[in-house]
Amino acid sequence: MKRSHLGLAFAAAAGLLVAGPAFAHAMEFDVKGGELRPALDAYIAQSGVQLIYKVQDVKDLSTRGLKGKIAADAALDRLLEGTRLRVRRGQDGAMVLIAPAPARAPAAARSDAPVRVE
Repeated sequence: MKRSHLGLAFAAAAGLLVAGPAFAHAMEFDVKGGELRPALDAYIAQSGVQLIYKVQDVKDLSTRGLKGKIAADAALDRLLEGTRLRVRRGQDGAMVLIAPAPARAPAAARSDAPVRVE
């Protein structure tokens, strides 16, 4: 490998190593409880983490909030407690909130035929 390529590979690896511990070390958070969307926005501002979510996925959801020194990933997990949302973490450090698809009823239950009760 040429020296210039080796230097670039080392710089890229070093960048990844810096991003990992920054995400794992404890940070000070003060995120108010209540509506989830403003809480997530406060989390993003306080952590500097890239977090992507659909507004409709967080609509009508709430959080207990959090206050104190905690790792950014653990803080997000706490904010999402009690919601159906899950976090998918990318290799680039960005995170996406995923709302699982609602469970579908069995085909027989979805039938348009009237239910017969005896």
